[in-house]
Amino acid sequence: MPGVFNETMQLLTEAHEYFHLFGQDDQSRIESSLKPLYSCEMSRITLRLSTIMAWTMVQRAVLAGKISQEEASSHHGLAYQDVCRVNSNVLHGMLPDFVCKLLDRSHELYERVARLDEQFKLTVN
Repeated sequence: MPGVFNETMQLLTEAHEYFHLFGQDDQSRIESSLKPLYSCEMSRITLRLSTIMAWTMVQRAVLAGKISQEEASSHHGLAYQDVCRVNSNVLHGMLPDFVCKLLDRSHELYERVARLDEQFKLTVN
């Protein structure tokens, strides 16, 4: 769990720094027709990372004995899978390179955590 937590924090920091330092400049350079897509994908990155962080905190609560694995699995599973599991590979070349890297890395991390979540659910059943 510490690895997932640390990787999520690192990606959150990188995303924040990008948004803060380069986001507006990059957004001003892309075609106006792509700006809504850019905003949606930045939101997808944020949603993935915040969902992973919430899931990680629930797993920490399980390890600390504050909630059961059964409760964690039934009430606090990995959320928003229909949005977060969308693969954004088709956007390469359309959006700024760093945004695509954040999309790829956050998607890969979300998929790994989804597999962990499924494993935890199997141990409960």
